[in-house]
Amino acid sequence: MKILRYIVLAVACVIWVVGLTPSILPWLWKEQIVEDGYQYGDLYKLSTLSDFRDPRKQCKGYTPPVKAPSGRKVHLYIIGDSFTEAGRVGQQDFAVDAYTYVHLADFLHIKLDTSEHNILLIETVERHFRQRFASELSVLVPDTATFVARVAPGKFVHRLDEAFSGRHTADRLDGFLFQSDLALRVKEWKSDFNHRFFNRNASGVTLVNNDRDMVYYMDTDTPEITSSFQPFRTTELDSMMNNLAASRHFADSLGFNNVILSIIPNKVSVLNPEYGQYNHLIETVYSHPKLGMPYIDILPDFRQLGRAAYLKGDSHWTCEGQTIWLNKVNALINQLVAGPAS
Repeated sequence: MKILRYIVLAVACVIWVVGLTPSILPWLWKEQIVEDGYQYGDLYKLSTLSDFRDPRKQCKGYTPPVKAPSGRKVHLYIIGDSFTEAGRVGQQDFAVDAYTYVHLADFLHIKLDTSEHNILLIETVERHFRQRFASELSVLVPDTATFVARVAPGKFVHRLDEAFSGRHTADRLDGFLFQSDLALRVKEWKSDFNHRFFNRNASGVTLVNNDRDMVYYMDTDTPEITSSFQPFRTTELDSMMNNLAASRHFADSLGFNNVILSIIPNKVSVLNPEYGQYNHLIETVYSHPKLGMPYIDILPDFRQLGRAAYLKGDSHWTCEGQTIWLNKVNALINQLVAGPAS
């Protein structure tokens, strides 16, 4: 019994340490010791509805077109969010010689090699476009070398508060203890019961098209500017376009030959634009006279593709949807490289 008590105490201590230490769980995910909770999709993780369990698939086999003839190397820089993060796309997917990615939340200290043809692609999901361009982008930082700088952690006292925060601790414990298939099955029983008998679902998702499709709540939460159905004033649109233009001019001043815009549609904008009064943000931005840059428009293609454009249990695109985007990006890159440098 004494040995058993020591074992129980040791296990409890391990769980306590994981719950209080922000860095341990990400390491466990990286080493694949425990699942990260996204193995069946981010929307499934929020809802745990069994109908939307969608095993994660790695998109492989995409071959970019041959790079257009050019006397210079082509370097593609992407400022983007989760759709273009490492693990989803990389240099192997583009008709370029060099590739640099930075998340919109981080900073790219940059010194361009002017002997190269430098292209900047700004990629943002539709739900965050209005937030991103409420001001000018501050991601690019002129410097004597090129490197990505993550946002510095807060003060020690703030990090200590976060470590002991009940919500953060609960999230870490859930990620450590309850993301196995057995635990998820139990969660599914509860979620399915609440949905079928009480029409109640997790607050992080919205079911549309008579419960056949699941989208992220921020796409449909109409009081918020992330929603596809929240209208925008002309003054807000003018401000966004001015900030976008200022961001492009700043990139031009750093030596970029081309700047491209890509707005990835919200899932609901493709699968159920009739959910509310759709605000047509993407079409409005792309047709605006102040845009002044090439863009990647996949909204019509995705609507034609329908459900095959997005993963069932996730807010991100399928491999088929990703291929459509990559083909359009590569075609535009080759067009820009083949034409006169700007």
